[in-house]
Amino acid sequence: MKLRNAAYISLFSLLIAGVSCKENTNTDSIISIEKPAFNKEGELTLIKASGQVIRTIDIEVADTAYEQEVDLKNRDRLKSHQGVLFLYPQEELRGYYMTDIRFPLDLIHINASNEIISFSENTTPLDDKTFLPSQVPSQLVLKINGGLSEEWVIEVGDRVEWKLL
Repeated sequence: MKLRNAAYISLFSLLIAGVSCKENTNTDSIISIEKPAFNKEGELTLIKASGQVIRTIDIEVADTAYEQEVDLKNRDRLKSHQGVLFLYPQEELRGYYMTDIRFPLDLIHINASNEIISFSENTTPLDDKTFLPSQVPSQLVLKINGGLSEEWVIEVGDRVEWKLL
């Protein structure tokens, strides 16, 4: 009797293993995570200290703790005419890690007078060890694709103007 029970248990185990290893061809049960799409909420113009317009870009705004935490995570890139503007209630020293950010960014720190005051350029993607601080207190932070600050010749002392839609 014990031998027969052992045989049944072995056969039952094989059946369960066969079912659990079966390839799932039902595509309705596959879960996919959508990448967040860029949501244009305004426009920002970068202006040289001399008054010459450098570039106008579309911006998404991060003005809540949740939006600032989610940031650019789960995205593969921004287009060259896009950026994310972080709005804070007051000027403070700010800093970031690139944890879960998959592409290089330029972080442009801006004071309450809309003047560019410091940069972190061409950050390293997925870097959770390097802290990227502002050099002085900032109220706004513009995040754009890495290398664009140099390409557009943005400098400390330049300024920004922005409007929400």
